[in-house]
Amino acid sequence: MSELLRIASALRRASDDDLKNVIAQRMINSSGLRDFFDLAESLSQPKSVASTVAGLPRHQIAALVAILEGEAPETAAADELCKLMLIDREADGTYSIFESTAECLSALALERVTETTASESQVSPPQAEVDRDSGVATFETLQALTELVFDVEQRYIREVGKKNVGLPDIKRLAQHIRQTNDFAREIYDLANYADLIGLSGGRWQLGPHAGSWLAWQPHERHLHLMRVWRGLLGETSAKNLLTGIARSHTEGTISLTRELSENYPYADGAVSSRINRVVSLSERIGIAHSGWLSSWALDALRDEVGAASEVARAFLPQPQRKLICQADLSLITPGPLPTDLEIALRRFADTEQIGMASTYRMSALSISHGLETGMTEAEIRSLLLELTEKPLPQPVDYLIREAAQRFGRLTVSAGELETKSVIKSADSILLAQILNESKLKPFAMYALPDGFIGCRFEPEMVYFGLREAGFSAVRIDSGGKVISPRAPLTTSEQVETVSTVEADIQRLREQEEKLGSEPDSDDLVRSIQLAIKNKSILVIGVTTNSGAELEFTLEPIGFANGRLRAKDKKADIERTLPLSSITRVSLG
Repeated sequence: MSELLRIASALRRASDDDLKNVIAQRMINSSGLRDFFDLAESLSQPKSVASTVAGLPRHQIAALVAILEGEAPETAAADELCKLMLIDREADGTYSIFESTAECLSALALERVTETTASESQVSPPQAEVDRDSGVATFETLQALTELVFDVEQRYIREVGKKNVGLPDIKRLAQHIRQTNDFAREIYDLANYADLIGLSGGRWQLGPHAGSWLAWQPHERHLHLMRVWRGLLGETSAKNLLTGIARSHTEGTISLTRELSENYPYADGAVSSRINRVVSLSERIGIAHSGWLSSWALDALRDEVGAASEVARAFLPQPQRKLICQADLSLITPGPLPTDLEIALRRFADTEQIGMASTYRMSALSISHGLETGMTEAEIRSLLLELTEKPLPQPVDYLIREAAQRFGRLTVSAGELETKSVIKSADSILLAQILNESKLKPFAMYALPDGFIGCRFEPEMVYFGLREAGFSAVRIDSGGKVISPRAPLTTSEQVETVSTVEADIQRLREQEEKLGSEPDSDDLVRSIQLAIKNKSILVIGVTTNSGAELEFTLEPIGFANGRLRAKDKKADIERTLPLSSITRVSLG
């Protein structure tokens, strides 16, 4: 049996919790997987195997070496490797190493083992200094993730490749939060791991936890991130780090760099080893700073994230209920706002600069967004007056009143047949301006006989396109009701379509059940092609002309023109079976 089939077979036997852990710890994109063979193929990719093996602790490396040399490994370590799908357990209880794992281990063994980079003589910084900097890093990450949630809510961000984000979107977020592209890319990864965003219909949308994120206080957001990080690290790696720290640490600030180099000999052997990626995320969420553990890191490693969150809470900036409203339509907060006020402000103002002190700006588009999400003109005024404690500048007062009066004059709704979207307005000059707007040329909009505008793209895409071009459009349903851009946060149907690991595992289970009972022609062809590729035996159910069902155990030779050619070793003949007569297929 080929390695791919052995891994797929092991995945079928695994529990849902084990599947969730291997997907998280191997950092696999599960959203596009069709069945267990797809998952097995992702796990056996050289890059995935190299990243995982390079991030193994010493006792698991020792177990791999023992298996490779034909010796009995430590049982606990071997079972851990089985759950990571790096080795397989045979029926007789012995272990065998997958070929891809063995090749990767041999390649790493030829390289120089990473030496300890943090020497014993290195002077550790004061714990208070590490905690202070870790608190600042946590605050920056929380802000960046919140910005990303709003960005995904207000923009159409396409999926690029397999669960990736396009460079223009990465750059835009990086410039907005005044960070590097690498930082912005990690924020996307972290948001995806934390289910703040997810894929649906080829675009990034708000995930199942996005609504909760906007409602949580900063320490609750931090608690959620630490839970996610602990899941990515895994129980085994966490225990290894805790054991190493207990054995080697005496006093002073704990060096994460030293502990990693002593416990993970090949951590730098792959360009992006799993453990290095997890450690990088730990720097983002305040578990460590510049290679030194924060005072709440040990609680996080013990999976006592509630206690860790309480300790870290003291190092997060304290909120202030203060806002400066200026005549140039900018809003300045001298310090972080309480969560409820910040989220309310963000509904009708865009951020220009975020940090301990942040700058927001109001525009016709931002005010329109607030009205779309259910706010009223009176609520916007009331919030600004409460925070500024002064009368609003005249330009601000005029902008709010004008935006409220114009709200809903430009609408996007679903059309019929090829005209998927219809843009309507009582202002013919505005419609003419839209038709002549160069930024909207890719949408190929056209005038309809009734004077409105038609488009072959979906209303959601047209809505975001109009807003990108500066037009305050709103989406409406068939009854003329405004559709909030936050619909994914409150519509259960939308939440269910956004990919999560739990939903993906359920889909794999359902596909496996379907394959064994009522497979469609695509499923049958896929199974046959997999068997040919991996030189596997097929157990095939066939319906005869009389309606009887027969079962054959065959060795496939080829598949073309809807017919399978296979060798029946039992009958010592070659059979040709039409796809239309095949009812089920299982790989032997």
